[in-house]
Amino acid sequence: MTILIPSYEPDVRLLNLVLQLQTFKLGSIVIVDDGSGPGYRGIFETAEAYGCTVLTHPVNLGKGRALKTGFEYIKEFGPQGGVVCADSDGQHLPHDIKRIFEVLLAQTTPGIVLGSRRFSGKIPARSRFGNTVTRAVFSLTTGTKVYDTQTGLRGFPYSMLDWLNQIPGIGLNTR
Repeated sequence: MTILIPSYEPDVRLLNLVLQLQTFKLGSIVIVDDGSGPGYRGIFETAEAYGCTVLTHPVNLGKGRALKTGFEYIKEFGPQGGVVCADSDGQHLPHDIKRIFEVLLAQTTPGIVLGSRRFSGKIPARSRFGNTVTRAVFSLTTGTKVYDTQTGLRGFPYSMLDWLNQIPGIGLNTR
């Protein structure tokens, strides 16, 4: 199993996440530095010192491209287990990442596993509206209800990595 973390201009929360994940011994951790620049090199060097593999884009190419870079690396060099993607900003808790791994391992038919956030507090109207619309479209087209279509916490079986890398798009920078 591999944890894949796309990261743009991270802070200490990325390092805290790595340390916490290592206590679960879930597998290797691959981080993609999506063009964060020299001011963030120390964070990524520390992650490497903690045992993570860090792949670096020279410029910011967006989260989609960062994920594809990680998937390509895992296909070539990583173990053939599942891949759990998590954000680097500390929004995904280590025990939730572990739960996604557990569901992936328990699957009898390989499929995507999505984490789900509960929206509460002050959520920008645009974000709330976007998630509501994409939830409805997803439900109508797949027949499956999903609470959070925008989650960065996702699990993929190894068998899906080739397909994921063939999805069109260049991963526009939307951060």
